[in-house]
Amino acid sequence: MNQKDVWKKYITAQSKILEHKSRPIGIDTTKSVQLNGLKLYLSIDQEIFKQVFKKEVEHIFNVQNFDFESGYIQTSVASTTNITFERLSKLKELAEICYIDFNENPVIEGTITGQENNSKEELKNIIGELPTSYHFKNSGLIFLTLDEWNRARQIQGLKFNKKIGAVFSIKPSLSFLISTFYRNIEIAQQGNKITVEGELHQNVYQVFEKHFGLAKRGNELTFTFENKDVLKRRIDELESKGITLPQPKENCLHFNYDSKFYEQHESDLGFEAFRLKRALKKYFPDNPFVFYYKTEYAFDFRKLDKGIDELERNEDVFWNRFFSEIHGDEFQVSQTHRTISFDFETESNLIEKLNYIKSFSFFDIYDRGDSHKFKFNIRFETGLHELQSNLKKEFPNLNTKLIANGEKLIFRQFYQTGNKTEILARLNNQLSDFIDSESFIYTINDTFQEKYLCEENFELKVEQEQDKLSKLLREEFYFGNPKEKYYLGKLQKVDYPDLYFVVDEDRIEEVKENISEEKVKAIFPDLKGEKDKIKRLEDTVLKLDDEKTKLPNDNAKIFLYDSSKAKIIENIDYLLNKTSAEWQDFENNLFSKSLNESQRQAIFKSLYADELALIQGPPGTGKSTAIAEIIWQHIRKEPKQKILLTSETNLAVDNAIDRLKNGQNNVVKPIRFGNTDNLESEGYFFSLGAIENWQKSNSNESNTVSHWVSNIANRVEYQEDELINSALDKWKTHLQKPNYETKKLFAEKYLEYVNLIGATGSSIGKLNSENKWTSFFRSYLNVFEKKHFENKNYDVLNRTKISFDTVIMDEASKATPPELALPVLFGKKSIIVGDHRQLPPMIDGEEIKDLLMSIGEKALAKTLSHKEFEISQFERLFKNIDESIKGTFDTQYRMHPAINEAISQFYKDDGGLKCGLPLEETYHNSFDEWDSRYHGLQYKNILTPETHTIWVNVTTPEIQEGTSRVNFGEIESIDNILTVLNNSKGKNEFDQWLSNKSLEEKQIGLISFYGKQIHYINKMLKEKHSEVPIRLSTVDRFQGMERNIIIVSMVRSNKLASFQGQQPDEIYGELGYPLQESLGFAESPNRLNVALSRARRLLIVVGNSEHFCRKDIYKNVFETIQQKGKIISAEELQNAVDQNG
Repeated sequence: MNQKDVWKKYITAQSKILEHKSRPIGIDTTKSVQLNGLKLYLSIDQEIFKQVFKKEVEHIFNVQNFDFESGYIQTSVASTTNITFERLSKLKELAEICYIDFNENPVIEGTITGQENNSKEELKNIIGELPTSYHFKNSGLIFLTLDEWNRARQIQGLKFNKKIGAVFSIKPSLSFLISTFYRNIEIAQQGNKITVEGELHQNVYQVFEKHFGLAKRGNELTFTFENKDVLKRRIDELESKGITLPQPKENCLHFNYDSKFYEQHESDLGFEAFRLKRALKKYFPDNPFVFYYKTEYAFDFRKLDKGIDELERNEDVFWNRFFSEIHGDEFQVSQTHRTISFDFETESNLIEKLNYIKSFSFFDIYDRGDSHKFKFNIRFETGLHELQSNLKKEFPNLNTKLIANGEKLIFRQFYQTGNKTEILARLNNQLSDFIDSESFIYTINDTFQEKYLCEENFELKVEQEQDKLSKLLREEFYFGNPKEKYYLGKLQKVDYPDLYFVVDEDRIEEVKENISEEKVKAIFPDLKGEKDKIKRLEDTVLKLDDEKTKLPNDNAKIFLYDSSKAKIIENIDYLLNKTSAEWQDFENNLFSKSLNESQRQAIFKSLYADELALIQGPPGTGKSTAIAEIIWQHIRKEPKQKILLTSETNLAVDNAIDRLKNGQNNVVKPIRFGNTDNLESEGYFFSLGAIENWQKSNSNESNTVSHWVSNIANRVEYQEDELINSALDKWKTHLQKPNYETKKLFAEKYLEYVNLIGATGSSIGKLNSENKWTSFFRSYLNVFEKKHFENKNYDVLNRTKISFDTVIMDEASKATPPELALPVLFGKKSIIVGDHRQLPPMIDGEEIKDLLMSIGEKALAKTLSHKEFEISQFERLFKNIDESIKGTFDTQYRMHPAINEAISQFYKDDGGLKCGLPLEETYHNSFDEWDSRYHGLQYKNILTPETHTIWVNVTTPEIQEGTSRVNFGEIESIDNILTVLNNSKGKNEFDQWLSNKSLEEKQIGLISFYGKQIHYINKMLKEKHSEVPIRLSTVDRFQGMERNIIIVSMVRSNKLASFQGQQPDEIYGELGYPLQESLGFAESPNRLNVALSRARRLLIVVGNSEHFCRKDIYKNVFETIQQKGKIISAEELQNAVDQNG
């Protein structure tokens, strides 16, 4: 397959996935669509999955009107012999998509019941009818008030789980919402009263007046005097003369004026402030004062919910604050459900935690007081829990499940067709001998037919559908069909099967008319942003193939396919000589003096490259610092050039630009393109929106232009001439508090000399999917064609082409070929930064291929597995490009040296990877030094503070589930590892150090190569380690992140089991299971490199060493850990936990 075909396949795959995401979602038409204010609610049709599976069951098993209620498919033995195992395997694949628990093997099943228990009737007497929900029947989940709980606790034979769950709905407080319009504002809220230092800008006030009924109540004017003793003495003197002033508080005088005062006296704040200043200067001529004021507002509580919906502020800042300040061990925040939850054991514990969360001012909770219901898990004591535990130990192949709150135990024994009689007799004998017939009654539900397990996995359906739909939050939805669509609203919340939308206020009448005239049977997301991106990628490929299209550098049409055709630096040996004038000039004008030699050489080459330079930046090697230096050096040589800095993530762009901010100069004048609502504070600082807000308001909100003004003011140097100094002093004072005209002047001059644009790669382009100007192009015109843009000279504007002197692209190895090419087409010269030893584009991930398989694109999924797609475009370019125009960073500053040793073999062909952290510093017993990688954890013979790499050797078999894999033995080991970490000596000190760190610092990173393994790990975490802050993800989604502690689950094994709990059988020889030789997704060393290189202080690998050591590069990792760290078996780990807890 040639390169052009490969490029097109990437776009085809993305188009097919977008097409799938845009598919209609069936709506439950038995429930009406509810519209309440601007909120719209509807429910998804939950039966659709069962209906799809039912149709296939009836076809394969030749049965009519199959009913899911029984939980089994029943058919004659004769019919079963006609069904091939291949058809049953395909049915199992469909079952997984439809959230059905189905097994290809028939089953013998039965039930066990225990002693009679009257506790159920007593509970009914307290709360009325018991719930009939799935969760109550399977896990005993019940919602009770505290009063009901206290009464129910007295019931004999009813057992409550020790932990109780509290869940409260949350919403942003009004003071927080106001603060999002400012970067720095002093604001307080008490009840429906808001107090602001200064006052709200008129535009902001009008917004909150409209949506929340905000009204001014008055002002408090404060004068802070230099000397409080003089102030007090002088007030007494004035009083004796009949002049009354307020009594001072410390060295302050406070004057309060409410709205009525202003009305009655036909006055305003400005006049009263002027009057008081003049009077106080007269009364206190020798006691200088500083003046400031506060404004008090009140809002209408009744308008709060509706107002929040109408306001439609970007909530990322709100949720980021939640996750950084509150979410963690004790409190869990759900953005999807818009709730905060925590566990408690006593009422006093509940009150303490409630008071704590109510102490935060940026959000409000909905507390129903005495009628608030909490989550309890109950079970009726029948003895079946203990029996189930004993059965698992005695008969590991027997599948058991407790239902009806512990009143019934289901058991299942799967078998191969043909040996039912033997299995049935053996099972009967085993249960008869093991079960006490006086305490329990067991029944085997035997029939002459074959039975196949077939029941809905409701819990999994809710979890995965919730996750899938949550990815569409804030997308606009429509109903009807794409050609004749009716607006519905923006998805705000998912609580499967219920969906909650917010309707645009300007379109509310349209929605009312739509839902009254048309029945909502199915809905679909608009996904315009993703459509725009695919349009731009398609345009990129067309431009490369079109000889008539002229690019800023037409040679890009050649070197993007074959980098050996890029112009080389002829005199590179001379230039790199430390004595050359060019190198001396470079060294003498470095922006960052801390750059190492490999960084300096790569940056220097990029500076003298004519049209293309490539830089390989392995994990933790300081790419952001280096990119900032590249920008600095280019603009230092040519200040008027235009540079575009781009990456697929906002963070990478913002990090590099932010590093250029300094207090000495503004040679680099950046502007950040993008929706200001989606920018973090680092990016917003450089945005056009921030400049406009600063220019138009009285705000002192910092931005890139105000920073330039401050730098100029700070560089004022006083002379010996008093008159000159007086003028300079006035100039400096004016710059520190510029008026509108000054702001406007500096903003215009700054935009005139802008030389750096930051933007995400997917946003770059002129036209969107509707052939209208993109927001990127509008911003481009606003900066580089400002006069024509303001005057709306469309003839000129439409002919304008996007062009930059230099394009710098970060994280390029993660980009598909068209994504990499897209920004390059707009540059005369391109500098591309990536790392081909890490992951190729996401299109190669398990999740993408699984999705393509599930939507019927098996051929495309298979194509993406070809070798051509395992290599990123960055790697193709890097391997072919001339040495004179490429460089590699060889020193990392993230990982402890022992972890660095484990991953350095991935970079042997690139000259190796060194650790830049001083060896003696990384081992000292302190958390505070920047270069320390100390963790301080100690647990028996498993872990010491000196251990930084561990391999836990797990030899259990893997199980295939659909196209994914699971290893339950590894999950048990991860459970034990988390127990070890939690109970380690030194844990309290580690937690204390982490207490004021970010959520990312606190989280343990848990990585695997398979989605199904992630699913089962997540299930284990919820049951056993819900209080531990963990970031759980496939390796494909973890690239770019780092954590102090990383646990990697390798999954693949040299043994393959058919189901969980399958015991070894001698027919398979020494292994006891069928031999399995594939490494699967781990076949690519890039994946393991990414997984291992996320760790800063402690790396723990969980996997089958014998299986992975068959590949040399993995054998090297294992042997390095053996030498520098510790190897322990899963059995050793289990024994240590059992003995010590």
